[in-house]
Amino acid sequence: MIKASIIVAIYKDIEALDRILDSLYRQSFQGNYEVIIAEDGQDSNVFTYVSTLNYPNLKHTTQDDLGWRKNRSLNNAIKAAEGEFLIFIDGDCIPSHHLIKNYLEKAKEGEVLCGRRVELGANMSTALRQKKYFIQELEAHYFLNLVKLAKDKARHFEEGIILNTMICQIKYRSHQPSIIGCNFGAFKRDILSVNGFDESYTCPSVGEDTDLQWRMSESGYNMSTVRNRAPVFHLYHANTYSKEDNIQSNTLFDKRQLERDLICKDGIRKL
Repeated sequence: MIKASIIVAIYKDIEALDRILDSLYRQSFQGNYEVIIAEDGQDSNVFTYVSTLNYPNLKHTTQDDLGWRKNRSLNNAIKAAEGEFLIFIDGDCIPSHHLIKNYLEKAKEGEVLCGRRVELGANMSTALRQKKYFIQELEAHYFLNLVKLAKDKARHFEEGIILNTMICQIKYRSHQPSIIGCNFGAFKRDILSVNGFDESYTCPSVGEDTDLQWRMSESGYNMSTVRNRAPVFHLYHANTYSKEDNIQSNTLFDKRQLERDLICKDGIRKL
């Protein structure tokens, strides 16, 4: 069995990180994996929290807080990763119980696996953060909780329904998968082949997923789905990026496409 590295991209949110780690170390998968906390910014509270943890195979990468540099933080984690297969989740997304197991069952060199998220409402998110409710309870009684999720204005709650592999193959046979930065996976060597994430992006969106998908697709890698097999549960919060951020990122992405920069120059290696 291949070894997995689960990379959790965080910025200061210790409360959410605590819930994420609890889920990652209660996974149904019993094989070999490590967890890497990829921190964008050096927060003393995060350092103190991590120093109290006794989880096995846990790493923490960090960097100076100089604005949004998630892509650089992810590259730091990739360099530290010892696993052959990398699973990327965001620091506000709690993984489902079978996430690692179902990713590794489908892992294949030359393919990027694309997951999805349930966007929880404010009340459920608060209950999970305050440990009044646990993700294991939500998953165990998911159908019973659908009405509660709907009333809480959760979005895409159908993504949290776990289906067997055959049903997923039928359901998504004509579907074109795409990467979202909060839940996807690929072999480390495949991501290294395009030099990881482009650190030129200094605003959220596009650079952390769309750009990587474009470069990997154009380099011959296939996008494949793990929808309804390995969801994450996104904790509610206000939007963290603006229309101007999106315009700036899209402008840079357009430039990269014109230049055909499939192997980014400002990535893991500086070219």
